[in-house]
Amino acid sequence: MEKIKVLHIIKSLGRGGAEMLLPETLKIHDQSKFEFYYIYFLPWKKQMVPAIENAGGKVTCFSAKNNLTLLMQSSKIAAYCKENQIKIIHAHLPWAGIVARMVGKQTKIPVLYTEHNNFDKYHFLTRILSAVTYKFQTKVLAVSEDAKNALERRNLFHDIVYVPNGVNTTYFSKENNFAKQEEVEMFIGADKVIGTVAVFRKQKRLDVFIEVAHLAQQKQLPFKFLMVGDGTEMPFMKALIEKYQLKNVFLAGIQETPADYMNYMDVFLITSDFEGLPVALLESMSMGIVPVCTNVGGIPNVVKDNQNGVLLRSQEPVEILSQLEDKVLGEITNFEKLKQEARKTIIDGYSIQRMVNQLESIYNEVLHEGK
Repeated sequence: MEKIKVLHIIKSLGRGGAEMLLPETLKIHDQSKFEFYYIYFLPWKKQMVPAIENAGGKVTCFSAKNNLTLLMQSSKIAAYCKENQIKIIHAHLPWAGIVARMVGKQTKIPVLYTEHNNFDKYHFLTRILSAVTYKFQTKVLAVSEDAKNALERRNLFHDIVYVPNGVNTTYFSKENNFAKQEEVEMFIGADKVIGTVAVFRKQKRLDVFIEVAHLAQQKQLPFKFLMVGDGTEMPFMKALIEKYQLKNVFLAGIQETPADYMNYMDVFLITSDFEGLPVALLESMSMGIVPVCTNVGGIPNVVKDNQNGVLLRSQEPVEILSQLEDKVLGEITNFEKLKQEARKTIIDGYSIQRMVNQLESIYNEVLHEGK
């Protein structure tokens, strides 16, 4: 039987949540029935390339310096699709979605687009170009109810399916023997660890994370704050840490295997203004780390307040620290239950296998409808 050739198009293959899902899903896909190709545009963001290639994917970079030159690659991508007999295009994130829909219009290949965020939060030019091209796709896969509802409110597209992200629950478990980080262990001591794993962007509001650490240090609470990742906000984070002379914050930077650091976390703190469905959140919950998060995007689809985590009442650092004190230090028995329920939530509803099964079903459905 001839394999179904699926082309994923994404702006970069750095260490963002959407990017990191690509090799993880590829490992689970039935490669006796499907063959996977990958196109990205930013040659300096290629950390996921080896993982995809090692899992059996074929990766090509169509180099683009900016979003405009990215769109100018559509004719080359159309030729690539014809040459490789691509049957389905699956795009991720706004600008890759725009160019994918342009290619789909040229080639008549069905285009699927995964909406990772709330459409209303995008830059106005991104919204305009997305809206203009949205009709040139076959189906939208929304990672959260929030993302799905935002599209439905705008009446942009009607064939929208809820496909939440998933994680490898076998790997993301504290029962695994993760690599020891002696420097981190010395830093933590006997304190509780409040952590995060993120691309350091403005939307993440990591300044709030730092302000919480500052207040915790002032109160001499037994908390240490562990930050894994990097990005445009890193200089600002370093400046705040220096300003407050913080001794309770550890900047781990980008890590090949973030789980080695997540293994030390008791709480996964998200202070974002907006989110889709963060993969790092699912990974942390799979490891039995209690999520404490702003009530935004797809987060409340997964985190149920006082059942498997905590939904923050506000973004005020004082209020956040108060909730951390109550849950981590004041309600020890309930905190242990939250850990157990966090992992159970991911095993029951957000496994990578469930996600892949749903994707493969959609791929087959789209091809069948096209005949």
